[in-house]
Amino acid sequence: MSNISSELQDQLEPLLRAGDLAQCERIVSARLAGLPHSPFHIILDLSITTDLKGVAAVFDEFFQEQGARFKIAAVYTEMNGFDINTDLWYCEPFAYEQYGGHENYNWLSKWQGETEDGIAIMGLEALQEVYAGAAFRDERFRDARSVTSLLVVIRFQDLIRRAALHMRELRFPLLATAHDYAFIYEVRRDA
Repeated sequence: MSNISSELQDQLEPLLRAGDLAQCERIVSARLAGLPHSPFHIILDLSITTDLKGVAAVFDEFFQEQGARFKIAAVYTEMNGFDINTDLWYCEPFAYEQYGGHENYNWLSKWQGETEDGIAIMGLEALQEVYAGAAFRDERFRDARSVTSLLVVIRFQDLIRRAALHMRELRFPLLATAHDYAFIYEVRRDA
């Protein structure tokens, strides 16, 4: 991760904790727009098109399956390492018997429930091609690549936020980010 991404994440952390993904997206998009043009700027014209109700249905089924095994205290979902897995961008949920909070994320590596089924993240295929191409390794685009990656994470988090509005079985914290990111958004729904 470049310094520009780390600085942005530090700046955005209070907004993320407050649940203001829209403001996070505006700030990161403006930062990208202010950088010299690159192939990564294509994200400014793209959006995630994965069906919200379909995502909600997959999560509800996961909650029911895992909830039959143990009392779920939290669920975490992460997008795969999209910068190196350019053929398919997807997410998977993980269930936990205990919620460990935001102070230290070591607890996220000790899940009690998982699924083999991932959910494809659609709509960003043109950007996936950029990540798969020469621009990804071009140091001239390092900052643009880094800021774009953070924007991908925020857009994924917003997908989960919007899908959660359709989840009937969500009664615990649902955390979302991408692999290798400690920039974690939390959806909270009261039981």
